[in-house]
Amino acid sequence: MTADLLDTPQGTRLRPAVVYRPESAVFWLYAVTLLVGILFVLTHYGQAFHETFSAQLVLAPAWLALMAFLVWLMFACDPFRSVRQYKQGLVAGSALGASTALAMALQGNDEMGQILARYLEPDTYADWSAALTAPFVEEAAKAMCAAVVLVLCASVFNRISHALLVGMFVGFGFDIAEDLTYATNDAIGSLDSDTSGAGGSLLVRALTSVPAHWAYTGLAAVGVLLLLPTFRNDVGWSRLRRVAVAVVLLASASFMHFVWDGPVLSVLWKFAVNIAVFVTAVLVLLRYERRRVVECIATRRDAVPLAEVDAAVLDSLPTGRRRRALRKQARRTGGRAAKRAVAAQQRWALDRIATDEVCATAR
Repeated sequence: MTADLLDTPQGTRLRPAVVYRPESAVFWLYAVTLLVGILFVLTHYGQAFHETFSAQLVLAPAWLALMAFLVWLMFACDPFRSVRQYKQGLVAGSALGASTALAMALQGNDEMGQILARYLEPDTYADWSAALTAPFVEEAAKAMCAAVVLVLCASVFNRISHALLVGMFVGFGFDIAEDLTYATNDAIGSLDSDTSGAGGSLLVRALTSVPAHWAYTGLAAVGVLLLLPTFRNDVGWSRLRRVAVAVVLLASASFMHFVWDGPVLSVLWKFAVNIAVFVTAVLVLLRYERRRVVECIATRRDAVPLAEVDAAVLDSLPTGRRRRALRKQARRTGGRAAKRAVAAQQRWALDRIATDEVCATAR
């Protein structure tokens, strides 16, 4: 078996342009909203960014480490590699989250805050303003941006696992851009130095980055997809069920955000509640992608391209435990080279299942 596993199937697939589609009106909507969002953010923070640029440059390794960690964590929520072939769509989502969603949130939070200030006592407003604005304004802004990306890339982003990752990357872009605005404000307001102020803010935001906007928007984006006609996991999903689950997921995103911004629970309880909600939702949602992988292997294992993959590798794909066990077995019998070969075959097979047109019809 080891000798067979060392032979990784070869082959390349043409990746369609899923973002740059000038024939689509949605592409131009995306381009315009992205440009308007960038201009809005630069208008409000451009001068401040310029003044604190040297401090942010010093902190660049920390910023990059935070971003790398979050990207790794988000891809860990995609164990079946359903979006790895279309990273351009994820980048597009991050760009929209960092610009348009942030611009909408800045404006919306300010407007809603002014309304609440008319009716709430000053002390009550100070305690609850963030919890009564951000969970609704910001989640709505990010959900709309995720909807644009899901419609623009509907040919490849049409399953639950796709929406989960698209939403995560929209939230990730928002997260990093918002963190940058906070760090900039703290740098300017620091009595010590710009680096000290920005560094302290970045540390706090990094420690509270799990879960955060990327997690909230991941759930919300799945809710958005369930309401779109492009949804492909449609067997067993009646209209009523789709609407009900979408409402639960959209409410869960706002609830997690509300819990975090609310003044009632301690920080540890906020972490516990939000992680419990997020992990439970992700585990339930990933069952649908696992089911699709199992069905695709059962029906296509003797046909190209899966016929090129060793049977033991195919049998290991449905769960992370099986994949790790096969890699450990390969290392015991053939060393590190065999382990790497098994891992390469597993990735290759999952990528084929994720993108193959026939497998894409499996629910």
